[in-house]
Amino acid sequence: MAVPSYTTDLIDIDLGEAGGKTWAEPTAAGWTLGATPSVDAENFIQGSGSISKAFNATGVGGMMVNNTAGITLPADGAFFGWFYWASPSTLETDVNGGLRFMVGSSLAAFLSWDVGGRTSYVYGGWINYVINTTVTPDDVVSTGLGNSQYVGMAFYNTDAITKGSPGLCDAFRYGRGEARFANGSDADGYATFNGFSAVNDANSYRWGLIQSVNGSYLVKGLVVFGYGAAVDFRDSNKAIFIQNTNKVTSNFNTFEVRNASSRVDLTSITITALGTVSKGRWITTDNAIQNITNCVFTDMGVFGYASNSTLLGTTFRRCGLVTQNSAVLTGCTFDSTADATKALLSNNPTLITGCKFVSAGTKHAVEINTSGEYNLVGNTFTGYATTHGSSGNEVIYNNSGSHVVLNASSNIGVVSYRNGSGATTSVVSSITLTLSGLKDGSDISILNAGTETERINVQQNSGTTYNYNYASAGESIDIGIFKTGYVPLYVRGYILGAANGSLPISQVIDRAYLE
Repeated sequence: MAVPSYTTDLIDIDLGEAGGKTWAEPTAAGWTLGATPSVDAENFIQGSGSISKAFNATGVGGMMVNNTAGITLPADGAFFGWFYWASPSTLETDVNGGLRFMVGSSLAAFLSWDVGGRTSYVYGGWINYVINTTVTPDDVVSTGLGNSQYVGMAFYNTDAITKGSPGLCDAFRYGRGEARFANGSDADGYATFNGFSAVNDANSYRWGLIQSVNGSYLVKGLVVFGYGAAVDFRDSNKAIFIQNTNKVTSNFNTFEVRNASSRVDLTSITITALGTVSKGRWITTDNAIQNITNCVFTDMGVFGYASNSTLLGTTFRRCGLVTQNSAVLTGCTFDSTADATKALLSNNPTLITGCKFVSAGTKHAVEINTSGEYNLVGNTFTGYATTHGSSGNEVIYNNSGSHVVLNASSNIGVVSYRNGSGATTSVVSSITLTLSGLKDGSDISILNAGTETERINVQQNSGTTYNYNYASAGESIDIGIFKTGYVPLYVRGYILGAANGSLPISQVIDRAYLE
């Protein structure tokens, strides 16, 4: 691979520079307060200029740029724009539309979305807001959206400001909002969040996709690991916050892994969603290597992995459904899922070991969608139903439509289950009976007591012990042990206990055989 590549799909509408496209006030009544917009070469976030507006008035005043051609957003895309208001306390509240994003066909026909106000814009500063025009607007002026040729912003001011130009905007763009990662290697350096933010935050760009903020990162849009070429991404010990984007589609904020030759390693990374409209999902489009170690995901959306994904010590707290799809999950925690039914959708429970599942009082820990026999080892289940049934809070929801056998061992908490349509479930206890003192090379036969139904037949046992995992406490079995040169040993009607046990075996030499 080559050195890491950091790019985007965003298309400039206007960057607020002198000689750029034409900005003007809306002509619709009720949107015209404040002065005529003009280029400001002193207060800007990108490049060397912004568009500012004096506001010696109370009420709503806006400014819009003519793109000169209609704009079509891609699916789940957005318009991006930088907003600034110098007096946060004079803005109207969020719910009353203190800050508004406008898109329309003319200065007199547009839609408007309330994106902020003094409720959230407490400390001011430049903020990059986004809207998707399929989201229901808060205001419709005349014929509304039209061809999306005009884009801009409006402020709802509650106290006339006599000095300066408090309202500014800068760098309006549109697109899917992709933060594209490619390339990277041990020799050339791995792709990292910091690598992208260094480009994103450069004065000539300021995309607003992955911003470095006080030692953490503010992220929005579609983060693509492996765009156009494989990526070797490895990062650790980072705090990431998904921006509260309240006027976009639910899939707008997404992390996506592409290209089967990619590698994505996250170690001790925390990702927290700040909003509820687009909480951020993780999807695996191509089965690349993923190593997710000691990470914490909080209040996010759904996660999807694949067979080359390995998750170790990772926590999903109040997140949406996690789909295993043959991923290996070891020592992970699933705390109070936000999914309607279950925390984890599993096609292979054998690959889930040492994990902790915490119920908030409803929903299953694991839904199994593939029939078969699996080991379920070393997991902890807290707050779930302790009896089999259909309460919706059982540990296991067998929704495979067929039979599932779970060989459960070393788990904490009852492995209760619920059966979906056509499904049946058997939970086989892992309590172990150890036959100790065996002669090496012994043959072992274990049958249901008083029958000829053989449960176990071991030829030429290796070692001096044999461990037998049985179905449940209270079962009775017959044991036969045979070895050339020794008297056959029979133990009849042995009752299995409720905990791991040991049965000492003493094999006697057959002297008649020796003679």
